[in-house]
Formats: sequence, structure tokens, C-alpha cells
Amino acid sequence: MGGINSGRRRSVHRGAVEQFPVIDLRVLKRAGLLKPGECTYDTLCWRNQELEALEVRIFVDLSDADDASIRVAGDVPDQCVAIECAPCPYGGYRCYFHCPLTGTRCEQLFIVDGIFASRKAHGLNYASQSEDELSRARRKVRKLQRQVDGDTRHARPRGRNRYLKVCDLKHAKRISRELFREQIRGIVGDAG
Repeated sequence: MGGINSGRRRSVHRGAVEQFPVIDLRVLKRAGLLKPGECTYDTLCWRNQELEALEVRIFVDLSDADDASIRVAGDVPDQCVAIECAPCPYGGYRCYFHCPLTGTRCEQLFIVDGIFASRKAHGLNYASQSEDELSRARRKVRKLQRQVDGDTRHARPRGRNRYLKVCDLKHAKRISRELFREQIRGIVGDAG
């Protein structure tokens, strides 16, 4: 009970979250664009695998906490989305978008067909929700390989940690190969 791919199937699947541009409040806050009592603006640019780029200008108005909003203009139709600034118990504030389609609070707005809305309003899923066992194993191998080699997010491990990561990588590669062979055997067995 509760195994891989069990349970109720999704009725509407428009794609994965990773395929669409997103405006994230947490990123805007780290960039210094969410300052209470101020109006700020910036340009956001997204590129996909091709050279095409989507560029929008965002205007964040937090001058009035009761009527805070973000306005987006550029390569998509102009839209205005309300922002709710909720006070935190120990001081400060936390901002949320109000999804234009559902009216619920969210921290990310995805651009699908030129409309900004939350993940649930657009019917988007995460890529990992649609993976089979082999895809999960391959993703684990890629993640461990990046950790062993070191990249911008992970420093290259040293000493015993490196030895353990390399052992985990070898084990993950072996499991991935076994799953691939099982899948090939199943395809050949069905065809024969």
C-alpha cells in the first residue's frame, strides 16, 4: 500500500513547475525589492534551453501595507497582483501573493499562457512527481556525481566524506544499471 505510482491519478497535468518562468517572493526579498514603505522596481529575465528570453519589468509597491501590490509589464500582458504583508510574532513581516485565479496565498507565481497564478491554479506538478523508478535512480546518480565533483552549490568533499560519497555514487550507479537492464528485459520479453 502506498507504493510508487499508487493512489489517485492526476486529472489535469499541464506540465512541470521547472518548465515555466516563476516570480518568487523569497528571491525578491533577498534581492532587496520588498522593503516596507517603499516602491521598488527591477527587470527579470528568463531563458530556456533556446536563446529566446522572456523579459518583464516588475514594480513592487509596499508604500501602503493594506494596499500592497506588484505590477508586471513587458513581454506578457500587464497584470497587477495583490501582496499581503502579515506581521510575524517576534517582529518583522512576511509577504504573500494573492493568486489572481484562486485568491489563495502563495509565495510563487508561475507564468503559463501569459497569466500569473499559483502552481495549483495552473495545475502544475513537480518533475519528480512524474518520474518512474529508473528516472529517480538516474537523478540520484547525477546529484551524487555533482557532489563528488564539486560545483557552485557543493564544495568537493575531503577525506572520509569523499570516500563515503564515492561509495554512495558507485552503489547508485549499480542500482541504476540494474533497473535499466530490467526495463530492457521487460521490453524484449514483451516483443518476443
